[in-house]
Amino acid sequence: MGSKVIGRKSGVLAAAALMAIVGGVACVSAGGGSTASSGRDADITAEEWEATSVDDAMEAVSLLRPHWLRFRPARTPNDADPIVGVVIDGMARATRADLAQLAIGQVERISFLRAADATIRYGTGFTGGAIIVTTRK
Repeated sequence: MGSKVIGRKSGVLAAAALMAIVGGVACVSAGGGSTASSGRDADITAEEWEATSVDDAMEAVSLLRPHWLRFRPARTPNDADPIVGVVIDGMARATRADLAQLAIGQVERISFLRAADATIRYGTGFTGGAIIVTTRK
C-alpha cells in the first residue's frame, strides 16, 4: 500500500510540474504588451513626427506608417472586409476622422495593435488591427 501512495504522489507532482511548465510557456508566448516595439509596426515616436510637418495624428500615421491604414488580407471567408480600428485613450469607438481632428501636439504616443490582440483587448470589429493613440494629459 505504501508504494501505491508514493506512486500517486509522484504522479500528482509530475502533473503539477507539467502544468506549471505549460502555463509558463503560455505566459511567455503571450507577452506582456501587444503593441509592436520594433520593425515596421514600431510605435510612432515624437521625434519622428517632429521631424516632419504633420499637423494631426492622421497625417502622422499616413506619412510615417501608411501600412497601418491598409486592410489586411482576409484569413477566413467570414473575414471578407478586415477593419483597421482606431482607439483614442482607450475609447474603441474612434474613427479615422477623429485621428484627423487630433492635433499632433495633443498626442503622446501612437502605436499599432495586431488584430488578435485588438480583439482580445477591445472586442470584435478589429479584424485588420487597431491604431492606438494616447493623448497627453
